[in-house]
Amino acid sequence: MTDRPGTIAGLRTAALRTARWCAVASLFVVPINKPATNVALGLCILLSVIGIDSWTRWRNAWRHPFVRGALVWWGVLMLSALHTWYLTAQLPLKGSFVWACWYPLALGSVLDDDRWRQRALIAFGAAMAMVLLLSCGMAANLIPQRALVQAQAHMRDTVFKEYTQQGLATLIFGSMALATALTARSRHARLALGAMAGLALLNVCFMLQSRTTYLTLLPVAAYWTWRLLFRRWPAWKAFLSMGALGLAIAAGLWAIPLVRDRLVRSVQHEIDLYEHQHVATSSGIRLELWKRTLPMVASAPLFGHGLHQWFPLYRHSIQDMADQRGFLMGHPHQEMLLILAEQGIAGLMVYLLLLGALARYIARLEPPQRDIYVCVLLVYLVAGMANCLWADFTHRHTFILLFSCLPLVAQEMVNPKALDGSPHARKKFRGRDGNLRYVPESGTG
Repeated sequence: MTDRPGTIAGLRTAALRTARWCAVASLFVVPINKPATNVALGLCILLSVIGIDSWTRWRNAWRHPFVRGALVWWGVLMLSALHTWYLTAQLPLKGSFVWACWYPLALGSVLDDDRWRQRALIAFGAAMAMVLLLSCGMAANLIPQRALVQAQAHMRDTVFKEYTQQGLATLIFGSMALATALTARSRHARLALGAMAGLALLNVCFMLQSRTTYLTLLPVAAYWTWRLLFRRWPAWKAFLSMGALGLAIAAGLWAIPLVRDRLVRSVQHEIDLYEHQHVATSSGIRLELWKRTLPMVASAPLFGHGLHQWFPLYRHSIQDMADQRGFLMGHPHQEMLLILAEQGIAGLMVYLLLLGALARYIARLEPPQRDIYVCVLLVYLVAGMANCLWADFTHRHTFILLFSCLPLVAQEMVNPKALDGSPHARKKFRGRDGNLRYVPESGTG
């Protein structure tokens, strides 16, 4: 006679392990394929629920600061959705991106120790290394270009995504490679990772040529300059040295016709076409979007117009425009403008407070995680100045899944009363097996 409880426990244990690998797979496929990302996440959530110790794992995941922050933002978006329902009698939640705020909790329930989080980051890095090598092969004419390049030139040298999506992910991958190289023990590993970081920089600058990625590269490069050269210098000396180096690099880039034309002349040409002929150029569309969004913000400054209300308001505002189709976009290409229009000043303040708390948490991490996540946060903030990353599936899922792999801070003080009744102060730390352990604070006996 079979041991039925033992069989069920074995199946639930297998379900948990499969859920963990599905979470890892979601990081691998997020820069590659949208349906595969959804499948991996769906399986991860389902198997996590039926896996062993599900209640304990989900409760522990809730304690992670980033998980709580994501759910706070979900609460803001839900209130904004109710605001829309009050104004329009429609609840805009079908297919909405607000449910992505639950992914950190779901992934945290299976990526519950540093080993699994590291595997997930390695999976993302492996996928991006493959994309990077294929992209460079395209640029060197060793691999055929995608068929749609004939109609869409901005898809040149891209593998699965468009040039901004691939460019931002490549910039993150380059930062991951460089951060890992600084802590690698093997000389060969340091050289290989450094070479991948350099190749990622070349791919971003000279192959993809995404202007949003160029813009994002500046603060990331400034961070790495400080990190590698000036971190131990006095603040004033580091500031002056970085300024001088920045001017030198800017002058060098200005001397490269490809970069100069892409950054300055093309933008100026697009703005001239927009202003004088009302042509729907990339820069002209952004100017039109921002110009039309400001009155929306002014008409409902405190709480905004409600979730998913920017698009119908914008579409109504351009209904008499001659080239309406060319300027019709799904979002204003500026993250904070979208929040101001839909959630108002109140929503923006919560958003900024959450970003500040995230930055403070990242600052407490140890290398290489701290360097990796500083760069991920910089990419998100700066790219959001010219795009709405949260409204785009690839951008949204890339950032939310990467941040879901944030490790727990190595040490923090614990309330002595929460332990075994000992009067001595104690610290908690996470061991190699991912479990929390407690030790007396030094000097307390």
